[in-house]
Amino acid sequence: MRPILFEIGELTFYSYTATFTLAFVVAALLADRHNRRLPRPYPVTTMGGIWAFIGGTVGAKLYWVIQYGTWEDWAWFSFLLNGGMVFLGGFLGGIAAVVLYLRWVGAPILPVADLVSPYLALAHGIARIGCFLNGCCWGSLTNAPWGVCYPRSGWGAYRQQLDKGLISSKELQSLPVHPVQLYETIFLWILFGLLWWAYSRRKRHGDIFLGYLVLYGLGRFLLETMRGDQPRHILGLTATQMVCMVMVAAGLAAWAWLPRQSVSEASPGEIPREPHDADNSGTELNAGE
Repeated sequence: MRPILFEIGELTFYSYTATFTLAFVVAALLADRHNRRLPRPYPVTTMGGIWAFIGGTVGAKLYWVIQYGTWEDWAWFSFLLNGGMVFLGGFLGGIAAVVLYLRWVGAPILPVADLVSPYLALAHGIARIGCFLNGCCWGSLTNAPWGVCYPRSGWGAYRQQLDKGLISSKELQSLPVHPVQLYETIFLWILFGLLWWAYSRRKRHGDIFLGYLVLYGLGRFLLETMRGDQPRHILGLTATQMVCMVMVAAGLAAWAWLPRQSVSEASPGEIPREPHDADNSGTELNAGE
């Protein structure tokens, strides 16, 4: 548990904030690099990553304050500075912000979503390392040799076990719990590799994004069974598991029913420009058309 990475004078660099920011920077740069290497790049830049960062941060904090916050957290919107964050809220907030950005620059939504989805999984995996170092999102009790014990603290796994009478206040560390944050990091990086591999092989626009929804929803649903920090609300399921079920159902329904443009159809980012297109017209094709 290392919530503070390092300090320089009066500046404090927190693990979660550092990895959260690094995740967005890496995803934005790699997605932009991928886009610029397409035969006809989409009219998007790393500015889309800034929109996603802002929307994702606000969404993640709103989800947290709705699920965990108190009336004091709502006072003067203090949760925006002091509250925690929940990925699913950040995911929804990020999508909303990016859709607005894509509308503004005139870029197609589903094709760009396909492009970004692998890097979203990569970034989320980086951010989960910050959760592990911060001591949040801890796992349930385990006897596995790789179980982790958190040090004495006023919150987190140690505090939870103390409140439940599983340990005494004399103990210097918690009982071993699943490093579920790292499980999710591994899962997400495997998902990144799978989606990245599938991107050039997809048949229709939206396949990669919908694949992300279904696969992440299934994986996160299973990982939630090893979480120790979330209460079970309905039929022994956490609120996150309920959202995951919606993600999977929505992804499968969209796959089956929503009309989507075939990748074989001409569109920015998919079909190479023929040399005579520019020579005959005297001007370059506009990638945003």
